[in-house]
Amino acid sequence: MGRIFRLKTRSRAILSENDQRSAVPIPASALVVVVGGDIDEDAFIKIRYEGKLLLMLAEDLRSDGESWRQSA
Repeated sequence: MGRIFRLKTRSRAILSENDQRSAVPIPASALVVVVGGDIDEDAFIKIRYEGKLLLMLAEDLRSDGESWRQSA
């Protein structure tokens, strides 16, 4: 499983379906899972949010996200 982040502020990601792209708003406090890419090296990373595979700017997640761990 990828790293989980909680967004501190509202953000956006890109949904690409059927050769069309659309912006998807992601609210503050939402949990997203990084499923592809390197948050420190890549411009865009793949995330999963509400069952959708999206692209997000790595800088947005670095600046507006915080690592989240589930309690045991």
